[in-house]
Parts: sequence; structure tokens; C-alpha cells
Amino acid sequence: MDLKLHGVRGSIPVPSREVLKYGGHTTCMEISCDTFQLIIDLGSGFKNVEIKKNIPTFIVFSHFHHDHTQGFPFNSAVYDKDIQFHISSALLNRKEILKVLKNCFSPPVFPLDILDDNINFNIMNFDTFKAAAIDFFKIETFPLCHPGGASGYKVSAFNKSIVYALDHEFGLEKNIDNGLLKAALNSDVVIWDGMYTKKEIKNKLGWGHSSIEQGVVFYHKSKAKKLLISHHAPGRDDKELDIMSNSVLPKGVFFAKENKTIKLI
Repeated sequence: MDLKLHGVRGSIPVPSREVLKYGGHTTCMEISCDTFQLIIDLGSGFKNVEIKKNIPTFIVFSHFHHDHTQGFPFNSAVYDKDIQFHISSALLNRKEILKVLKNCFSPPVFPLDILDDNINFNIMNFDTFKAAAIDFFKIETFPLCHPGGASGYKVSAFNKSIVYALDHEFGLEKNIDNGLLKAALNSDVVIWDGMYTKKEIKNKLGWGHSSIEQGVVFYHKSKAKKLLISHHAPGRDDKELDIMSNSVLPKGVFFAKENKTIKLI
């Protein structure tokens, strides 16, 4: 089972030579093996996901802010009538998901209505999605602290577990933080929202993101094998991330890199 990061940037894509090492595409993560493909969030990195035709493809959204949806229409596979995408979110029900996506990807804000009569998209309530996926992987959800709401996910298969916790503001809601910690305990990989530094976050209260330093503390508390800090700030370039990687991050904690594949089995 492979974990591949197709987008690790927050807010907006960054087309700059200063971010080539870590990447400039917005959030998109793929978990895949010989029997299934699961994609979490469709930021601009989704355009580079190779959709596999011979296995089922599942898509789940943490929430529907632009940097987590904007890549949806730019992967050519979504127009292939021979491919079906099983789509859901723990944040909204089926009708709400369809309404949000149609609002985003139909006139007047998008030139085409990509969901109109498109049989490729099997949009489901989350409970139905969980049931459909159970023969391939187990997916659990927990709330995150983010304006408008967001859902985190724990994906388990082959005795391995991956916890996805973008976009989350750690330290505002104790019960939500405790739920995240419970999900992450002894997991193999945690994907952590580290958009800010300890200094920067002082002026970002309520913006819905955590700090790099909080991620380090969480790593030790969770006893996870690896913690990947993602959702990098648009203005944070490779040089700054390299400096912080050497000065702030302990062994086992890494800055997420676009196109990086982690083999779990």
C-alpha cells in the first residue's frame, strides 16, 4: 500500500521555482494498492493523479474550500465514461455535496457543468461510502476545528493506518483535539496541518490552521511512526522549509513533499 502526496500547499497553488523541492500544488493525497485507490481532497494536485481503471476509485473530501476542490475538473479521467468515482464527505450529506460541487463547477463560475448527467460520479452519504469501501479499507472520521467545519479521516488497511488532519486549528477545542489524538495514537502516518510557525500563529487565531511546532508536540503525544507536516503556507519557500527541517523537526517528523511516495507495505 502506497501513500502519495500530489499537493502539499495551502490556500493557493504556487507556480514558482522557489518551491520546486516541496511543491506548489494544493492539497491532494492518494492511498493505493492492487485492490483500491482512495483520494482525499481534490486540490490542484489532483490533475496529476493517475486514475487506475482496473480497481475502484474512491474520493472523500475533508471540506469544500477552494484549495481542496479546485483540481476536480482538471484531471482528464473525470471525463472518461468508463471510469466511476465513488465520492463522499463526512461533512455533508449526498444532496449537499452535489449542490456544493455544482455551484463550484457550473456556470457562471465555471464554463461547464461537469456534474450534469455525468454517470461517472457516484455521490454517496458517508455511511453508504463506508459500507461500500469496507471490502477494501476501513475509514473512520472525526471533526476538525476549521471555519465552516472540516472532517478528518483515519484510513486502515493491511494492519496499517493513516490519519489525515488538514485543515485543523489545534488548541481551540479540547474535545476535538482529544478526538484527533485518539485517532492518531500509534498510527503509521499522521498528515498534520502546519501552515504557520509558532510566531505566525499568534496573529491567526480562528483561521483554522495549526503550527509546525504544535505538530512536533503532537507527534510525541500520538506515538505515531511518522508525522508529515503539510498545507505549507503559500509564501514559505524551499529554503525556509529546509532551514526549519534541520532546526525544528525531530527524527520521525518531516515536511510533506509533492510527488513523494511512502510505501507502507
